[in-house]
Amino acid sequence: MAESISSGLSNLDLDADTTTASNGSTAELKATIQALVERGRILHEEVETYVAAVLAKQKVAKVQNPVEYRNLRNDMKNELAFLKKIAGSNMDEEKARHYIVSSNLLYYEALWSAAKQFSGLQSFRKYFFWDRHTAPAGKHTAKGLSLAKGNQAKGKTAALVDIVAEEGSEWIRVSTVSEKRLLFDLAKLGWMNDSDSDDDMPDAQPSSWEDDDDDDQVDVVKNARELARASRANPIRGRPPNVHFVLTRIVEGKTQAIDTIIDKIRATGAVVQCATDIPPSVPLDSVLSQLLVDRSRALSETLNIDCTILLALISDISHKPCPILDWYPGEVRAQITEEAEEHLLPTHLYPAIGAHPMVCTREAADQMNLIVQTLATDTEKLRADLLLGQGDLQGRSTEQLVAEWASISDHEIPKGFKLPIHATTVNMDTLTDGLPTVATTVAADLGHLNKSIFLYGWSKGLTTLSANRGRARQIESIINEHGLKDGEAGPHIWLCGESRSLIAKHGRRR
Repeated sequence: MAESISSGLSNLDLDADTTTASNGSTAELKATIQALVERGRILHEEVETYVAAVLAKQKVAKVQNPVEYRNLRNDMKNELAFLKKIAGSNMDEEKARHYIVSSNLLYYEALWSAAKQFSGLQSFRKYFFWDRHTAPAGKHTAKGLSLAKGNQAKGKTAALVDIVAEEGSEWIRVSTVSEKRLLFDLAKLGWMNDSDSDDDMPDAQPSSWEDDDDDDQVDVVKNARELARASRANPIRGRPPNVHFVLTRIVEGKTQAIDTIIDKIRATGAVVQCATDIPPSVPLDSVLSQLLVDRSRALSETLNIDCTILLALISDISHKPCPILDWYPGEVRAQITEEAEEHLLPTHLYPAIGAHPMVCTREAADQMNLIVQTLATDTEKLRADLLLGQGDLQGRSTEQLVAEWASISDHEIPKGFKLPIHATTVNMDTLTDGLPTVATTVAADLGHLNKSIFLYGWSKGLTTLSANRGRARQIESIINEHGLKDGEAGPHIWLCGESRSLIAKHGRRR
């Protein structure tokens, strides 16, 4: 891989003053162009390295929401091609300088440097709506829209997010606008700043920015207000994403008018980073692993295991190759075929579980045992007893349980794997006590089993591991519809992409 981009954002400058050779020297102009091409090449190679890592990770582990990297990749590729075209052309110096100033390299370098300060990068250059019924028909999903550069169809109800990070909970907007440009735009709007007086400037923080007229604001303030509206309309687990503004060429505390603009951005709830607050760009290899989506980062110390995961953990399908018998139901046959490629335990469940202690509700354990009594093979029955430390295995040590578990599986267990899973009794009448008001609505919409599982995890602040996509989405939909108050949080559900049934020792009709 080429050397990383190591210079700080303060050194990334493509102003006309610095790109135009002051003495008109053709040699100096060519050197400037070659330097830009080299910067573009390094940037492009870093992004390609990142994309390759994303694809490799997604290949071995099926994900619910693949990373949307295409806009980033295409932008970097096109920018490099643009710079190479300038370098390889015979255009006159004036035209070449004009093209250099038109380059978006400064912005793309700033965007990529900002991205490397976060983790769990989910998408890039994506529009999110706050009034979806006015969005372009047939071109958007429930959550957002990726539009081609320069597309004007987005209208006024979509906000551009440069980087969606922390798997959706952080939105970052990068701006390379200069102080000179902002002051010019303020002057055009009629805000004069000829003195040290505040009389000619609007209030930094009106009683409510939503009551203020966006048309009287500079673009970066408009952008902040659009993002604030869009974040409320696109909650993640019931909470609006946090909005960050990175202003790479703005210094706070230097100019009254500029500070007023920064205050207006902060009034929307956004976090603002100005030039002096931005950390230096870091080498890609030092942060690559954190840039990749890894849902296990947010797991609680103790994990709450639902019935679907209990069954997946004990199923013969998960532990060893199984022949497909002609009397197996279609679902079981499909899972056996899928397991041959996906390997649920080593690629999904074991990496998440690791050395975490595990609990489940008594209702989940009883449901698993009921299914085991009806359908399980002898090895599945044994795994059920090992998993919960029950039956003849009650009282066995963690070491004994784990050793026997490993002896009847083809897959290596994670270091520190802990058994048994403790089955806890929950009081169904008090599960919503202390939870957000919306929990009562969630509880009313769930059956007894799922209520015990998901609300127990929520009430105890535990991550619930589940393969029950229908219930997880039902809970998310209710919370997003009703919302949460400041300081409240929804349940944390780690949703597994696959489920596993018991193999069934008895013939059952397809």
